[in-house]
Amino acid sequence: MIAFALLFAVVSAAEPKLAKAAEVEAPKAEAAKAEAAKAEAAKAPPKDDGALPEAVEAFFEKKGEDGKPVLSAAERALVKKLPLHTREKLGQAAADGRVRSPDHLKVLLSLELSPQSADLIFTDNCVLCHSDPGHAKRTRFSLDPKTAGTPERLNLKSMLSDAHFRRGLMCVGCHGGKTTDLEMTEEISQGWPDKNMRPYWIPQFCARCHADPTFMRNFNPSMPTDQYAKYQESRHGELLLKQKDRKAAQCVSCHGLHGIRGPKSRKSTVHAQAIPETCGHCHADAKYMAGYKRDDGSPLPTNQLEEFKKSVHGKALLEKGDLSAPACNDCHGNHASQPPAISSVSQVCRTCHVMNGTLFDGSKHKLAFEKHGWPECAKCHGKHDIEKPSIDLISDAKDGLCGSCHDEYSKDNPECNKGARYFHSTLVELTKVQKAIPPVAEHLAERGLDTEPILISAGELDEAIMQARTRVHTFDKGGFDVGATAGREAVEKTEKLIAEAHAERAFRRKGLLASIGVMGLLAVIIWLKIRELDRRRAAERAQNKP
Repeated sequence: MIAFALLFAVVSAAEPKLAKAAEVEAPKAEAAKAEAAKAEAAKAPPKDDGALPEAVEAFFEKKGEDGKPVLSAAERALVKKLPLHTREKLGQAAADGRVRSPDHLKVLLSLELSPQSADLIFTDNCVLCHSDPGHAKRTRFSLDPKTAGTPERLNLKSMLSDAHFRRGLMCVGCHGGKTTDLEMTEEISQGWPDKNMRPYWIPQFCARCHADPTFMRNFNPSMPTDQYAKYQESRHGELLLKQKDRKAAQCVSCHGLHGIRGPKSRKSTVHAQAIPETCGHCHADAKYMAGYKRDDGSPLPTNQLEEFKKSVHGKALLEKGDLSAPACNDCHGNHASQPPAISSVSQVCRTCHVMNGTLFDGSKHKLAFEKHGWPECAKCHGKHDIEKPSIDLISDAKDGLCGSCHDEYSKDNPECNKGARYFHSTLVELTKVQKAIPPVAEHLAERGLDTEPILISAGELDEAIMQARTRVHTFDKGGFDVGATAGREAVEKTEKLIAEAHAERAFRRKGLLASIGVMGLLAVIIWLKIRELDRRRAAERAQNKP
């Protein structure tokens, strides 16, 4: 009890002091809490009420000569969709006069900018200045170069899809200066050579980045960085850099300028299907190519593009959309483009046609071709105008490919034409059967017969014919017969299956006739039995009458 009384006394004595301390600490706690709330509010992003900056709002209030607003409600909606910080950048650009008018803003909004692109453009004074329609004397980008009469390289829409721009490499990346510059600086003008000297300078200029592995690794680690080294050794590079021929192709001739896209883009000038037209821009222009010669001194032709479009390769690539079909660069190279030498033509072709080249290597024709210095594949198949090989290609007639060549170079060797005749007649025979099988199989299938074995055997014949056609490149009866014999076996097997199917059909027909006969006989017996029963019933009724 005494201890409890003492404790009560101590607490009672301390209460006034504690109450006074609480009175002092409470305001401090409230102040600290308010400061914390204020700091938290500062960290939070500002509330976006969708309002437009004052300078931008002024553009939407302006009217044209027809009394209608220059900017539409749809364009207002586009601006309001932009993030707050991007609208603020646009507002600052409008307030500073870098976006000068409603017409200028209309041009920018017509690009349907993504927030990312808008964020870049509204802070890039180069783009803003050179897209202003109010500066008639200034070289500027346009939305439609054909209508505006400006070069395609100044297509504003293409620039936004440019591979460099999309990676954040703005105008200053190539032209120099800073995106915040309000005027053209000496750095820009001094960094670019005279227009007449520019073609010689471009390859090395592009190589500043594209030949630097460390730099390119930051953007595309898989991209080669030896393009400039290859270009220097190419026919184009030799003409431009060594012979100072400014007409020779360089980087921008093929890739373009502000609208550069990667080769996988369908809109790229170096997409597989665009390559022929890109190369043909120069090589199909007789006037532009006048004076250029082959290594043998003959004029360089300009019909390559026309021939390629009609070829089996051109039709596969351009009409069927087969991107594995070769274009100009597959045979001539990309940055190291050269006309294929006679000795390398076969190596280029066998990049795809491996078996044909391997078989040819072991043939007698290989020795003859080397003796005469003929390009292996091109001698028979042509170059840019390659057609789909047909059986007639190996005809031994005097006007045929084999016959005409043998008539000139192997008159004393009748075995040459004999071999060609054998190849040709065998393939004609096999192909004749190949074409006859489908309608027969269809006819049998319509009559309810199982034609699956016939179709499987026909597939084996197709494969054998393909092998035989390929093995023509051995130019040897034994080598050719590896495929031909398999074809003959497939023909024999298929004909046997067809014969069995016809026999089964005949059996079914005989069985059907026999069945109909038996059923007819039964019907006659039943009918006779019924008549007999009817007569008995009639006789019984006659006897029972009174």
